[in-house]
Amino acid sequence: MQSVRLKEGDGESFTCDEEPHMLSPEIGYGYFPLTLGQHLDKDHRDIEIVRKLGWGGYSSVWLAKSHKKSYRSRYVSVKVMTVNATAGAVYGHMNEIKSLRLVTSRNPNHPGYKHCIALEDQFVEKGKHGPHYCLVTQVYGRNMDTLRSELPGNHFSVITTKRIIKQLLLALDYLHTECRIVHGDLKPANILYSPSCQDDAIARHIEDSPSTCYEPRFEPDLSPDPIITVKSQPLPNFGLREDMSNIEICLVDYGETASADEKHTHGTQPLLLRAPEVLIGYPWSTATDIWSLGGLVFEFLIGCPLFTLYETESVTLEDSLLRRIIEHIGPFPPHLLAKATRRDDYFDAEDALLRIQHYVPQSLEACLEIYNVLGEADVDPAAAFIRRCLTIDPEQRPAAKELLEDDWLQDV
Repeated sequence: MQSVRLKEGDGESFTCDEEPHMLSPEIGYGYFPLTLGQHLDKDHRDIEIVRKLGWGGYSSVWLAKSHKKSYRSRYVSVKVMTVNATAGAVYGHMNEIKSLRLVTSRNPNHPGYKHCIALEDQFVEKGKHGPHYCLVTQVYGRNMDTLRSELPGNHFSVITTKRIIKQLLLALDYLHTECRIVHGDLKPANILYSPSCQDDAIARHIEDSPSTCYEPRFEPDLSPDPIITVKSQPLPNFGLREDMSNIEICLVDYGETASADEKHTHGTQPLLLRAPEVLIGYPWSTATDIWSLGGLVFEFLIGCPLFTLYETESVTLEDSLLRRIIEHIGPFPPHLLAKATRRDDYFDAEDALLRIQHYVPQSLEACLEIYNVLGEADVDPAAAFIRRCLTIDPEQRPAAKELLEDDWLQDV
């Protein structure tokens, strides 16, 4: 169970079982308080809510059954955005819907298309808090964090890692070259298993493992009625072989996307997978996704992030990340620092880190070997591939299409 702790203006607090759907948009939320069996757009689509799959900062995600409109499958996934996120989308402040439409329509014949989440339908549903954008896609399975957590050592095999990375590169090549967008949020939670099974297996699972709700909560200051929250119950890995030899993945969540035809300097990406150009304020574009992918290769192979971070009274997490990059990859090129808007936040006049005095250089090969996970023959090829992805100068970092030709991926 995942819970959220919230503060009221008078300092009192209460706990929600999951998303705070009882709170209004004025407080900063505005989730749709959906219930099991509820029908959306009954006149035209008649989509019945049958299970909650999860929720995030701007939406909740539901398994639904279509009774009128014909989709590729009878069961679909419906991402229901909060009232605030819906307002942002209406005024053009939400990237996700715009990018979803672009990805869906650009070029379905590209080999990376099937590895990118695409939009099957969209509509607006009115709830008690206001209007909600509803985005309909096919149903996906669990994310790579969850899949890894079910494995010994919390890591994938070398061959499974290669399969996932190759499909991710196909997805990135499609986004970068055809759609001209940067994903900006490449991380295990945004990479989902794409099952090949379908309606019958889902129906059997729902029958065997019924959808449920939490015990009602009574909060008279928030609601005159009992607060009933549906439990998140993600679907299992339908059809996935034990050795994962048939794994198919899909890259999701376009909320942080940016145009590949422009150079950006604003912050993006999870910190542990954040490219150096983003850290220092150097103009960035598609190469940032390649850096994140390099970090994912290490994480998938070993079961933990490449860079171990720390902070003290004088050293920030960003300082320690820059230190680890220098220790494991190498120094920052002077021309990169010369054009970085945040250079002076981290580096002195001699291009040394301001708040770091001591370094412990350690090669990527040594980083891989220390965990005793990979066979001796696997270390050097994996390190060579990761090193290409983690080229500090983004202008020299290979594109997704180039990496698809790398020797390390040729046996998948």
